[in-house]
Parts: sequence; structure tokens; C-alpha cells
Amino acid sequence: LANKDRTGRKLAGDAHDMVVHVTYENIYAILVFLLTATAFGIVTSKLGMPALVGEIIAGFLLGPPLADFVPYPKALVLVGEIGLILLLLEAGVELDVAQLRETGTKALGIGVTGTILPLVVGMGLAIASDANMGIKSALAVGASFSPTSLGVAASALKQGKMLDTPVGQLIVSSCVVDDILALILLSMFQVLVEENPPIIAYFIPFISSLGFLLVLGGSAVTWLPKFIQNKILNKVPEQHRE
Repeated sequence: LANKDRTGRKLAGDAHDMVVHVTYENIYAILVFLLTATAFGIVTSKLGMPALVGEIIAGFLLGPPLADFVPYPKALVLVGEIGLILLLLEAGVELDVAQLRETGTKALGIGVTGTILPLVVGMGLAIASDANMGIKSALAVGASFSPTSLGVAASALKQGKMLDTPVGQLIVSSCVVDDILALILLSMFQVLVEENPPIIAYFIPFISSLGFLLVLGGSAVTWLPKFIQNKILNKVPEQHRE
């Protein structure tokens, strides 16, 4: 009985630790933060800039970097990550496959240039500022300049009603290429920080990325649209297809 009692108390204590205690002040602070971010977004929209710029400024001013006004910032970051995933899904749904075929070469060139050029410039600036800096540190500095953000680009294009235009589709496609190359760079850094990694470890990021592009990307622009059109959409009533 004593053991059962101790076990019950331990479980009750663990359950109590898992409870998040939210006060009225926390709710008030989150509401103020959301209203402020919305107001900043409206102001930047009136100034001819995407609302996302004002929202980022509000998050920087009221978040942990400065005022630290927002409670439970990790929870808000989690909600933001979920929203970003949904935004990327929306951008993928609105992507015009026909235009993607026409602009694929241009998007690939823009994406590769947008990754390699900032990488080289960043490495050069890092070495110029500190001649004793190692190649790994210089690569890390250069890689910080390379990645773009498909979520930010898609949000800005959507607010400017440019997402469905040829230029918007080209930007989204090039951002996809840029993000893939940035993930390859990140995987390479994970290998570089290891001591005496196997040779195959340097090639795994390239092999996995190439396989992803060939299998999923190739399917998305070749047989998969026809399969969805002929096998799935034909079974859906026309009034429910849009």
C-alpha cells in the first residue's frame, strides 16, 4: 500500500508539472502583441511594403530580443511554424505546373546563383575580416547569407497579388531551389563538424536531395497530375471540384 501511495503521488506530481498555468496577464499580453503586430502590418501596407515586414518588426520589438513582453514565446513560435507549413502548402497548391515547366531552367539558374554568390561573398568577407579564420568558420558565415525563405516570399507575393503571375511563379520556383540547396549546405555542416566522418557522409545530402527531386519533383510535373485528373477528380462531382 505504501508503494502504491508513493507511486500515486509521483504520478500526480508529474501530471501537475505538465499543467500550464496561464494567468489573465498572459492572455492580455498575447492579445496586445497580436494587435500590435496587426497594426504594424497595416502601417507597413499603407507605406507600400508587405504587412509581413511590420509583423517582423513587432515581433522583434516585443519579443525576447528586446522588450520580452510576450509570454510563452516558444508556444507562439510553434504556432508560427504550423502557420508557415500551411502557408507553404497553400503556395504549393497555387503553383502553376505548366508555368513551372517553362520557367524551370530560369528558376534553377536563379536559385543556384542566389545560393552560391552569397556563399562566396560571405566567405570572402569573413576571411577579409579575420585572416586566421578557418575554412569551416568562413563557410558558416557564407552559408548564413545563402538561404532564402519561401514562406516570406510566398506571403509577400500573395499580399501583392503577384503569386499567380509568371514572375511570381518564377520567384517561388527559384526559392524552392534555393531552400533545397540551403538544406544541402546545412547537412554538409553537420558532416564537417564531425571528426573523421566517412567519405559517404559527404555525398548523402546530394544523393538524398537528388532522389527527392527526381522522385517527387519529377512525379509532380509528369504523371501525377494526369493520375489525379483521371482517377480521382473524375469521381468527384463537378460542383465540388473548385
